Amino acid sequence: ITTQTQHTYVETESIRYVYQPMEGLYLMLITNKHSNILEDLETLRLFAKIVPEYAPTLEEAAVSECAFDIIFAFDEVVSNGYRDNVTLTQVK
Repeated sequence: ITTQTQHTYVETESIRYVYQPMEGLYLMLITNKHSNILEDLETLRLFAKIVPEYAPTLEEAAVSECAFDIIFAFDEVVSNGYRDNVTLTQVK
């Protein structure tokens, strides 16, 4: 895994791990291989915008302190395993 790519993924037989580097951390979205990779990337991009809205810095300790707020915001984006058509402004 290199930090030079903006988005990338790793696949197993049935699972796709889509990840994005965020300074010293990685944001990972886990889906099945039958999901739409473009929608997965769009969801990952929105998640990547959400994290800095709730965490003061992109360091592990700061993100951990805000973990519940971040998870609740992610929950506004994904319902029953599918992405809702929401924007960052609507999540806030």
